[in-house]
Amino acid sequence: MLLALALVATACGVGGPPEALASFEMSSLVLNPGSSAAGFVDIGETRVTYVAVTPEGFTQGDTAPVLLAFPPGAQDLSVTQSTIDRVYMQEALRLGWVVVSPVSPDGTLFFQGAEDVLPSFANWIEQWVTPEGGALHVAGMSNGGLSSWRFAAQNPDRVQSLITFPGFPSSGSDRDAMENLTDIPIRLYVGGNDAAWLEPMQETSTDMAILGGRLSLEIFPGENHIVESTYDGRIVFEQLESFR
Repeated sequence: MLLALALVATACGVGGPPEALASFEMSSLVLNPGSSAAGFVDIGETRVTYVAVTPEGFTQGDTAPVLLAFPPGAQDLSVTQSTIDRVYMQEALRLGWVVVSPVSPDGTLFFQGAEDVLPSFANWIEQWVTPEGGALHVAGMSNGGLSSWRFAAQNPDRVQSLITFPGFPSSGSDRDAMENLTDIPIRLYVGGNDAAWLEPMQETSTDMAILGGRLSLEIFPGENHIVESTYDGRIVFEQLESFR
């Protein structure tokens, strides 16, 4: 049964301090269990569209492993929906995961300013699903990988694991925050031909090893920026299942 989702929030818009983005009023919530649904949540003056996958039989308040998945590229609705369809949905439904993927508000990427709405977005997720293990798993590819590191850097206590394919901490503050992520498992995937991303991901792996973190890096020889080996979601969800 196809359903829709609409929520209203009261907080600050993009650019406000994260601590101000703490509260919002739930107005209505309707899900589409067994498939995906697109909807939106208003956080102050910022509307965040999203695509969510919920398992067959899911009802509001259920406990489930939850993946916050950041989309690549422009992070617009088209890219977000296609990434959910190709990468995440089949394995999420098979294994019983909830996946929520936010769309960049007004074209502002989630590592270029829109990250300020994410604490409230995470609060909203936790209003309708209880995350197994008490925290979110986080993943992303390309710009979504950079966004994943930004979210983890700014919200380390809310992250249960981190996967990027590819992705690395792209700012000085993100790199400095790596010391707060040494207790969570981190898995990085990158194509061997992706020269612009391979080197900083290798540096990230080295830096995290010095910090004593739990990061592992896998390089796929002959693959490019889009790591085709990860693109059906099987490797990603095998790793996620190991983190549960």
